[in-house]
Amino acid sequence: MIKSPAPSRSRSKPTEPFGPPRSGTSRPALWRVMEIHKMVRGGYYPNCTTLAQVIEVTPKTIQRDVSFMREQLGMPIAYDELEHGFYYTRDVNEFPLLQLTRHDVVALFLAKQALEPMRGTRLERMLAASFSKIAEACPGEVTIQWQDLDEMFTVKAVGVLSADVPLFSALLDAAMARREVSFDYLKLTATQPESRTVQPHHVGQIEHGWYLLAYDPQRKGMRTFALQRMTNLTVLKTKFTRDPKFSARDHLGGGFGVWNHDAEATGRKEVCIHFYDYAARVVAERRWHASQVIKPLKEDGSAIEFQASLTGLEEITRWVLSWGSKAKVVGPPELKKRVRAELVKMTALNG
Repeated sequence: MIKSPAPSRSRSKPTEPFGPPRSGTSRPALWRVMEIHKMVRGGYYPNCTTLAQVIEVTPKTIQRDVSFMREQLGMPIAYDELEHGFYYTRDVNEFPLLQLTRHDVVALFLAKQALEPMRGTRLERMLAASFSKIAEACPGEVTIQWQDLDEMFTVKAVGVLSADVPLFSALLDAAMARREVSFDYLKLTATQPESRTVQPHHVGQIEHGWYLLAYDPQRKGMRTFALQRMTNLTVLKTKFTRDPKFSARDHLGGGFGVWNHDAEATGRKEVCIHFYDYAARVVAERRWHASQVIKPLKEDGSAIEFQASLTGLEEITRWVLSWGSKAKVVGPPELKKRVRAELVKMTALNG
């Protein structure tokens, strides 16, 4: 928390408060206000004359800026007659430059997603830093910063559907306000949707789909819901207390994709798979799971060993099958059995 120094009459000012004057003549109003804020918050008791010298504008311009900060932004800035400078009369925890509505947060989210194809590039780093500055400076109606938003949702892959955006918006509202939601949900193995009432903890875009991680009081556990199979969503007035120990990263860490299993109930499965030819090179180029370890079996990279510690095998089974003859399951036996059983079914189905 940022605290402004109390207006002490005996406290000495910090030394060398401002540094050398800045070069150039263009001084945008927003930039000037930020500079004034930093100097006042630092406890230097700057006045119009010293601020004008540093920012390279006239004292009248500084006076107008200070009036704007006090009257328009509601900042507690006052003039100390003994110190001959400005100070804050109370703690300043945030700078209210802009206000973010729910729609602004959704817009920032979609903009951040647009950076995903550029991940790792210089442009991505530059734009991501800009988005972070915007979000951190705009708490407004949504008192949440960019790093907090990352606790609410994750981006693992691209593939945004326009129909998902209203659902995301409403679920983000519910997660931030700690309100329960109800909806009709069609499970993959069901023919009819069922009504569910849950406590939303996290919204994530994972593997080309959007998912809700929520605590289900009726089933007494965290559950995963695909937004694509949710209908009739209602944000309820009932509030809940978010589990402070919950981490979406940890929750998803045990599974190979979206679905997760209780490690204490199912135990860890130590997966070992050999990949060959082009599959070996592609698998070695990416990070598929937080626990993965890749070891070369041939110096030219045409054969590798993939290891990971998982709590469930459903998704890793589909992943192995997607590589066809270029993947060989070494263990565990349960995974080998799953792959063989699926191949038998595929053979029968395809005649």
